[in-house]
Amino acid sequence: MRRLITAALLTLVLGSAQAATRMEELAQQLHPSEFPAQIEELLKNGSAAQALELADLGIRKNERSAQLRFMRAVALENLGRTEEAVKALKSLVADFPEIPEPYNNLAVIEAGMGNLEEAVGHLTQALRINPDFALARKNLGDVYLALARESYEQASQKLPNNRILARRLAALKNLEAAR
Repeated sequence: MRRLITAALLTLVLGSAQAATRMEELAQQLHPSEFPAQIEELLKNGSAAQALELADLGIRKNERSAQLRFMRAVALENLGRTEEAVKALKSLVADFPEIPEPYNNLAVIEAGMGNLEEAVGHLTQALRINPDFALARKNLGDVYLALARESYEQASQKLPNNRILARRLAALKNLEAAR
């Protein structure tokens, strides 16, 4: 843990070349099984750039690690590098179609871009793989609510005097605002 914090602080204080060298030194000291915990800690602390760097170094040691590849994609998402995150998640899904988490993360990205039907597809697949995946089930509910709002908004343009429709739309908007 101290090695991780030291590496993260050095990255902030030192120039990027020195910090990269320090991160490489840390990676050399880590056993492959220690990478995920270190990366998770960096992600929790908001150090996505360092998490990405450490994930890349870990992947060099273990190219087939689905966990490290997933964490790398999460770091990319956190950095706002959405296209790269999508590419990484799709690659992960292609190589490991039995893992539900990448489908969930793809769905969140797609929903954020307004591609709600695509998000439903990804979440449905995640739930086929693991019906008990609570986060995917919650996200599917959120996407269905967004689809309902979208439908009600379109209908309200054609039915402007429909009170029931107006109440439902208002209720959905209040529900979304409460999140």
